[in-house]
Amino acid sequence: MIRSIFAVNTIVYLQMPVKQQRKLDHCLNCGKPLPERENYCPNCGQENKDEKVPVGIFIEELLTSLFSFDGRFLQTLAAFFFQPGKLTKSFNEGHRKKYTHPIRLYLVFSLFYFFMIGFLIPKDFFDRILNAGQPTNMPTYQEIIKQQSGEPGPADSARIEEALRKAVEIQSEHFSNESPEDSSTYRQNYSWKALRFLSIDPAVSTEKFGHALDSSAYTFDVGLSLQKKRDLVAHSNLFLIQVAKNLPLMMLLLLPFFAFFIHLLYANRSVFYMENLILGFHLHAFAYAIYGIVILLMFFGGIQSGWFIVGAFVLVTSYAYLALLKIYRQHWFKTLIKFWILGGLYLAVLLSGMAGELYLSLLLL
Repeated sequence: MIRSIFAVNTIVYLQMPVKQQRKLDHCLNCGKPLPERENYCPNCGQENKDEKVPVGIFIEELLTSLFSFDGRFLQTLAAFFFQPGKLTKSFNEGHRKKYTHPIRLYLVFSLFYFFMIGFLIPKDFFDRILNAGQPTNMPTYQEIIKQQSGEPGPADSARIEEALRKAVEIQSEHFSNESPEDSSTYRQNYSWKALRFLSIDPAVSTEKFGHALDSSAYTFDVGLSLQKKRDLVAHSNLFLIQVAKNLPLMMLLLLPFFAFFIHLLYANRSVFYMENLILGFHLHAFAYAIYGIVILLMFFGGIQSGWFIVGAFVLVTSYAYLALLKIYRQHWFKTLIKFWILGGLYLAVLLSGMAGELYLSLLLL
């Protein structure tokens, strides 16, 4: 029975039209001539498929190559970092065994970048930013801030609890005695630290916290309920973690928009949409690699210059411009105009995506 099924399948396979078993008479990767019924190149092993990349072929190659990793990766890095557009051009021309698959390259460097963000940026980064340059008129706060560098012992915990109790008492007393006419003084006294203490104190009602928030420099109104605003202040660091967790998915969802804008700008070049999407994967992977290295150097190398970040941005944008020049081969000025249009469109989508992602993270807090 099994032999019969195998024989029938073999006959059906042999009777398939030649057109379905081979696409070209030569290998796109190494150029070796292929026999009539050869579906794979006997020289390099690449499957005999056309140079264009329909969605079905793209997904098929993705599934077969995404989870494999070999020595081609090191060979890919040289072209990836020093030859803008080469990987995209080679892939779209059919040289798919020579370099690492674009999706796999994207995943490697996106994981590297977001790992750098999640691992190296401190969990209290949000508080550090908002507390920077905010003086306080309460010496008790300074006693608490000194404990941020490590885990307090039992004696230190008791002192922190006592300082916290006194701080809340001072703030509550100040809140009840403050008149509306003293709003300027009111705004100065309610620093971010004070708002944090009020937000986590169950003795402070939500209405009182709302008045304190409105009287501070951190008031905001984005359609959230007062309780949600209190939750944001109380769990601001958790909010930052939530944003960081959603960021990779958001960027992946924005990639098709980036490819669509390129497709519109180069509609007269008769290029498949998937070829533009491949370029998007390569450009985003390069951006992740450079910005991830910058974060690494800033935290471990001690480089704190703002010019270092500006230089990374210039490098990434120059790389993208040179890649467009190499792939679409238009005049440098015409390419520059299209590059600016592409940057403006993608920036608008990116800001909209960030706003939506922040709002969604607020709702899920």
